[in-house]
Amino acid sequence: MQTETDERKVRLPGTDRARPPAETLVMAERAAGIVGVTRVADITRLDTIGIPTFQAVRPLSATLAVSQGKGVTPELARLSAVMESIEIWHAEQPLGADLTASPREVADRLTYDVYALTPSVPSVLHDGLPLDWVPARSLDGGALTLVPVDVVGLSLQRRDGWHPPAFLSSTNGLASGNTVVEATLHGLYEVIERDAVTAALAGAGVPGVRVAPQSLGSAVADGLSALIDRAGVTLEVRLLASPTGLPCFLAWLACDDYPAAMFGFGCHLDPEIALTRAVTEAAQTRLSYIAGARDDLHDDIDDAGSRRRREPAGTPADLRDLLAPPVRHESLSEDLAHVTAVATAAFGHAPLVAELTRAQVGVPVVKVVAPGSRVTTEVL
Repeated sequence: MQTETDERKVRLPGTDRARPPAETLVMAERAAGIVGVTRVADITRLDTIGIPTFQAVRPLSATLAVSQGKGVTPELARLSAVMESIEIWHAEQPLGADLTASPREVADRLTYDVYALTPSVPSVLHDGLPLDWVPARSLDGGALTLVPVDVVGLSLQRRDGWHPPAFLSSTNGLASGNTVVEATLHGLYEVIERDAVTAALAGAGVPGVRVAPQSLGSAVADGLSALIDRAGVTLEVRLLASPTGLPCFLAWLACDDYPAAMFGFGCHLDPEIALTRAVTEAAQTRLSYIAGARDDLHDDIDDAGSRRRREPAGTPADLRDLLAPPVRHESLSEDLAHVTAVATAAFGHAPLVAELTRAQVGVPVVKVVAPGSRVTTEVL
């Protein structure tokens, strides 16, 4: 799985990659034509904030026809949108099952408890239920195992026959990258992020600890905050608890002209990247509703708490008092090993990865599955 490019880390504003964005964009734009992306649009100026946000349109999608991407620079936002559309295309493709068997029949081939996977609501999972399985491997040691097809693939198309509900199908953990290691790391970060957000939103009261983003001492985060402030929009950032110990943030944006609070989440070994992901994603969510082109927008986005977020009380906490010193590795491979170890300890099972890469497309795509982690449809 490891490649030479995974041994060097290209540090970019708001992300780490295995290659410079110009090289990645060449790969992504070639693949975009193959998977059916017909248009990539810069929608940044539909809002007053100015945080770069792009849309990639794939009309023949079996799920979402419009994918969005955000970034600190227009180049990174464009790349984010195109890569997300490519990822979803891979998840939509039919997965040929290695075998059909009940959990009882394949128990000796599983490295995890199948009941630790996120169930659908309702779910009829039981030891004797026939399931379709595809191969996967453990990120802790590489042991081969199996995962249910419905956990890996995703399609909204109507299927013939009887398909008993057992597991939640979603894009959680779906990721692409320049290499399999890069894609796997991004997918694992997303799984950890959504576990933390799910736990926070399920708790009583306001989630996490309100923090001052400027207290991180990041020029990138300060620049994003300045754009938001200049637009007359209130930014509220909260540090969420994660059993992994990784920095996980939730960001809200709201203003008088557009009072509904828009959310963004971020998780990463580097607090700066985690924070900037949350903030740029909140701006992306806001633009999703302003543009109105996404297939999955909610009809009711009224939020009784939005006025409080526009008029926050009290002094936000200093991030330097809450965060441990950042862990810095020189390579993506080292990052992945570190994050795998903390995720395994936190969730009680080693995360798994199923590779979805298609040779004709030429972009590494994976689905990371973390038994024991939490996710609800509200955070997808």
